Amino acid sequence: MLEMKIIGVDVGGTFTDIIMIDSETGRQFVHKVPSTPESQEQAVIRGIEEILQRVEVNANKVGLVVHGTTVATNAMLERKGANVCLLTTKGFEDVLEIARQNREDIYDLYARKPEPLVTRDNRIGIAERIDFEGSILQPLENTEITRTIEELRKRSPDAIAISFMFSFKQPKHERELLVAVKKKISGYSVASSDVLPEFREYERTSTTVLEAYLGPLVLGYLGKLDKAVEQICPKSILNIMQSNGGTILCSRIEGNAVGLAISGLAGGVIGGWNVSSSEGITHALTLDMGGTSCDISAVSERVLVKSDNEVAGLPLRTPSVDVKTIGAGGGSIAWIDDAGILHVGPQSAGADPGPAAYGKGGKQATVTDANLILGRLNPEYFLGGVIKLDMDSAQQAIQRLADNLEMTIEETALGIIRISTSNMVQAIREVTVERGRDPRTFVLVPFGGAGPTQAVDIADALDIDSILIPPYPGITSALGLVCSHLRVDMMRTIILQLDDHETETLFQLLKELSSEAYKRLINQGADSETICEEWKVDMRYSGQSHELTIEVPMTSNDLVRKTRTLFEEEHQRSFGYKLEGKSVEWVTIRVTVTPKQETSKPKSIAPQISPEASVSRPVLLDDGSQTDAIVFKRDSIPLEKEIVGPAIIEQGDTTIYLSPNWRMERQANGNIWMRRGGS
Repeated sequence: MLEMKIIGVDVGGTFTDIIMIDSETGRQFVHKVPSTPESQEQAVIRGIEEILQRVEVNANKVGLVVHGTTVATNAMLERKGANVCLLTTKGFEDVLEIARQNREDIYDLYARKPEPLVTRDNRIGIAERIDFEGSILQPLENTEITRTIEELRKRSPDAIAISFMFSFKQPKHERELLVAVKKKISGYSVASSDVLPEFREYERTSTTVLEAYLGPLVLGYLGKLDKAVEQICPKSILNIMQSNGGTILCSRIEGNAVGLAISGLAGGVIGGWNVSSSEGITHALTLDMGGTSCDISAVSERVLVKSDNEVAGLPLRTPSVDVKTIGAGGGSIAWIDDAGILHVGPQSAGADPGPAAYGKGGKQATVTDANLILGRLNPEYFLGGVIKLDMDSAQQAIQRLADNLEMTIEETALGIIRISTSNMVQAIREVTVERGRDPRTFVLVPFGGAGPTQAVDIADALDIDSILIPPYPGITSALGLVCSHLRVDMMRTIILQLDDHETETLFQLLKELSSEAYKRLINQGADSETICEEWKVDMRYSGQSHELTIEVPMTSNDLVRKTRTLFEEEHQRSFGYKLEGKSVEWVTIRVTVTPKQETSKPKSIAPQISPEASVSRPVLLDDGSQTDAIVFKRDSIPLEKEIVGPAIIEQGDTTIYLSPNWRMERQANGNIWMRRGGS
């Protein structure tokens, strides 16, 4: 690899994180700037300019910028996407409203489904029909195409989504209409046979509508960002993190906007796992607690990429890193309901005005304010001293809650931290216990600006004995971006009964899909000699309405028997039984291709010769008692020296709290191990 600088930029709700890595030496430089939610690219550009200036690097040496964005996520959460028209088979205009009969809370008598992203007036039924085998029952006539164009002109949509029945089997009608629409109507137009060639009409239609809904906004944002990055770093390439944990060239985003739905979340999981695997950890709970949210993933052996997800109640049928997000961050607001019960989140104070302690006019108490009251945060050294925290404002905000609860300010602050911790613990249980995994067998890997501050609280609640703190916790999501590589995922629904006579047919279908994926990756600049691939297939017993995804051996030799064995083993593990002699179906084949590259790793960190800090400050413990905690600057801690809590370790991007009965050591690679128990 030629010497160059790689920059990763991760946009959070409160801060935008930047990391720069030297590809030759592995040296890392980190920086944070406040996010600009109204225009994300402003913080991204400012962050890149400031880190280049601070470390005195020539911008021409930057060869790659990788960006994790929340533009698509925020548009879904806030319902601020494009005005979309849906063109669908006549008679199926209401599939978005009919949806599925799933109910998250079966006892809620007033449960409502999310409003469709396309209004009823903007759903146009098209006279055409293809059957389940792909045969044309009713042709798409030219007169119908002309009528459709006229209907679209009356509505003047920003984007158009086309989703016909069984187009995953036969895309002819969709493609004919898409070509005609693009010739006559300006705007963003997509067809489901390109976006998601899978069965299940609701999920396919919903995902295609999402692509149309997000496309104009995402392309507009990335277009501006691409030009700005080119001006700052003229020799760099801009890659964007996808939901699947891989990257894509910014220039190839058109038609792939929905793949960025959880772009910002995926980087954190990749970064946390990169740090974990460097320590030989095989089971890691990555916990990215920032200012606005907390993203949690249980990783065993490898990062799990699943075929579907959900954001704001909207099904997202696109490969996504398995991560759960809750509204639990440093800026999460504490509030009291009508019954007088204290809650924390999911509302957040965000970057502006932020927690009351920021002194920007925020009046509501947050998790950050509570941690400041408890003594865990240093008001003079928050973000390395960039932000001075206002203790008086934090006390006033929490005092208002304390008065209503008839509690002391300290009791209220402890209550806020306990509730915040409980929210995160419940989310961890959902990705472990509810999936048959024991969280006690995992190592907790907390990061984000707030994760290390509450890590021991979470570990104590789950009876986890080991915690691994990355070198730069507040920038770990950005680290995940520069550790990622180009990736292409492709899928195709086939629905075939497993039969020994179909072995060669199945193998050829996978090879065809693999060939198309190869072409797409090579078109993005990947070296054909370095590409590696992975085959998977969704399988089920005949009659089932759900599938299991298993890895497929990349050989035609006895393919049917091998896949059936793997499927039944996974069915036994997942559900506790298998059906002997029951026929099995291949439903959807999946191919993933990535370039095989070595990740640049940082060099060992040289021992510091500066003396250890001997200062201390009072902290309030979980039982309500007060004690003094020794305060260290992270860089001043000698390598492999054991420190026993209570202690506080401060650094530029986070604060680590070590409670009594926990001990820690700083490793040569920059990581900190925290383990339960005394010296």
